[in-house]
Amino acid sequence: MGRVHLNLQTKIIILTFIIIFMSVTITVSFTSQWVIGNVQDEIETNIMNVAQLVAATPIVINGLSSKTQGNEIQEYVEKVLANTEKVEIIVVADMTGIRYGHPSRDRLGKKFVGGDEQEVLTKGNSYISEATGTMGRAVRAFTPIIDSNGDQVGFAMAGTLTQTVQHVKKQSILTLILSSGIGLLIGAEGAFLLARNIKKSLLGLEPEEILKLYIEKKGMLDAIHEGIIAIDEHSNITLVNDSAIKLLQIQQENIVGKNIMDIFPTSRLPEVVKTGVAEYDREQVLNETIIITNRIPIRDGDKSVGAIATFRDKTMITQLAEEVTGIKQIVDALRANTHEFMNKMHVILGLIQVGEYEEAKRYIISETERQQQIISLVMNKVKDPTVAGLILGKFSRAKELGIDMKIDLESSLEKRIDRVHSNTLVTIIGNLLENAMEAVQKSHKTEKFVKIKLKELENEIIIQVKDNGTGIPRENQAFIFNRGFTTNEGSRGIGLALIKETIDNLGGQIEVSSDYGKETKFKITIPKEGQS
Repeated sequence: MGRVHLNLQTKIIILTFIIIFMSVTITVSFTSQWVIGNVQDEIETNIMNVAQLVAATPIVINGLSSKTQGNEIQEYVEKVLANTEKVEIIVVADMTGIRYGHPSRDRLGKKFVGGDEQEVLTKGNSYISEATGTMGRAVRAFTPIIDSNGDQVGFAMAGTLTQTVQHVKKQSILTLILSSGIGLLIGAEGAFLLARNIKKSLLGLEPEEILKLYIEKKGMLDAIHEGIIAIDEHSNITLVNDSAIKLLQIQQENIVGKNIMDIFPTSRLPEVVKTGVAEYDREQVLNETIIITNRIPIRDGDKSVGAIATFRDKTMITQLAEEVTGIKQIVDALRANTHEFMNKMHVILGLIQVGEYEEAKRYIISETERQQQIISLVMNKVKDPTVAGLILGKFSRAKELGIDMKIDLESSLEKRIDRVHSNTLVTIIGNLLENAMEAVQKSHKTEKFVKIKLKELENEIIIQVKDNGTGIPRENQAFIFNRGFTTNEGSRGIGLALIKETIDNLGGQIEVSSDYGKETKFKITIPKEGQS
């Protein structure tokens, strides 16, 4: 059989009821002994008081002193019995044990029965005993009757039948049990209300769900690159993640519970708690770094009970945006073009300064023709101006580095009007060419080249980039698309990961073939229509 799973509310009710039940049971077990003893003591005290009252009554003393067998003692005994609770037997006897008073008149004048009267007769003591008399077994209190001269003239006995004593004890126990039962019912109701209140305060969640949420929250906080810090209404820190600790450069191991102004004196979170007004995309200088931060109040109804801030290094945001949108590739291409142009201008200026006007003229014509050939080739093959501008910039970059860059004569790419945007192609082509040039630059080969081919077919676009650089070691080939993996110093390992993510989102494929030390080839296929 499978294990029965109980929800939190049921567990609390059961456990609370068990605790109450055990407490009540233990209390009843000890209390019952006390109650039984108390009932016994009460009855014994009661019958002794009655016996002493009877023994001290003048009617009884005078009657025994004169040995009068009148009805005064009996009438007195009957009157006391009628007005006394839990006393069923009263006997008055002289020193020979002859009865002068008894619950039954027909036993008057007869000898006392039981055998437990000897001590009061011989020693004149008052005591409690239990014996069987003419009315049955009873608890009996004996006390001597003393006349005015100080002489004992008899004894008085008051008693309660044993069965009556047991009945009183049983009634007391039943009352105790009944009270305990009522207490248990009240306790059960209290357990139910307590469990329901606890469950409500936990938003109806089970412990397993709370644990799961805690683990998920911790995982989410650790996975988020943004710094996150939260405070309560007293400005004490309630939550902080690893990214926030790194950005804030906090040296203390545990800052939760500390006042945020002691950790981060320029924080505006206390002000957000006070005003209840959120602040979005605010710049702030932190440890000589510009961060972008959002501050949001935490509300309980209309009341602000805290605030939470998320923040990130503005430089990292800008760099990532440039990577994603392809702006970085365009900027690099323009920078390369500008740099190449300035180099050519310096050459021309130098030739003019030394008077080599004809050489300067030939250089200008040569470079112009060469540049025009490249521009004409690229523009004829690539109709999309953004991609064409990127490739032209990369030609300039390659020439700067002493790399022979070529575009395949079969290349063709139309202006983008479908789901494969220009920026997407800029990101892919720019990163592939940059990686290829870096690989070629690290090699010690005399002839260094990078070749690119763009082919737009009816249903897909094919991008191929080939270089004769250092190649990719076999042990690294499985990791080159992992974000953060790089073998280049100063690189953040985003380029190839970004390409892979982009291709996956478009439903395309990427193939890599590399002969370490010789060459590397990337082939990317992108469907022009989304996959159903």
